[in-house]
Amino acid sequence: MLRGWQITGLALLAGIALGGYVQGLRWSADVAERGQKASDEISAGQQAVIAGQAFQFQRFNEIARQANQYGINIRAQSDEKQRVYRTIIKCEPASRRCVPDDVASRLLDYTNSLRASAMHTATGKSDAASVSAITTACRLTYAQAVYWIDPLLTVIDQANSQLSGIREIEGSRNH
Repeated sequence: MLRGWQITGLALLAGIALGGYVQGLRWSADVAERGQKASDEISAGQQAVIAGQAFQFQRFNEIARQANQYGINIRAQSDEKQRVYRTIIKCEPASRRCVPDDVASRLLDYTNSLRASAMHTATGKSDAASVSAITTACRLTYAQAVYWIDPLLTVIDQANSQLSGIREIEGSRNH
């Protein structure tokens, strides 16, 4: 038979064991809860990054679409101006006069250097067929120069619009 102090000792020992077991369960629950909170925080952070990137992509696409639409609009305006200029120049006798050779040569050389820098495979030399067509009595007439002006301004305007879009994108990326 068990004596009173033995029963008390066993009950005390059982209480301690039961308390340790409950405490262990509580610690495990706390660890699991902290792990879940950390996982939730990581997930929320990832969702915020993904949402931010999606917003940036949407904004970048909108800026690119606006720049493209602007380019289409100014190209259409330029084409209309070209038709008007061609009509006016047909009747203008001064349009057949030659631009001085040094100006025409500089313009041609600069055009070829721009083309060569834009086209990595190009050597910068003119096509023999185009040179023979140019080296007639006149390298460039005033009418031809006028025909170049508006398309040139249109291309510059398009490039400036694209650069403005890039600056806007970079500005929004930095903020």
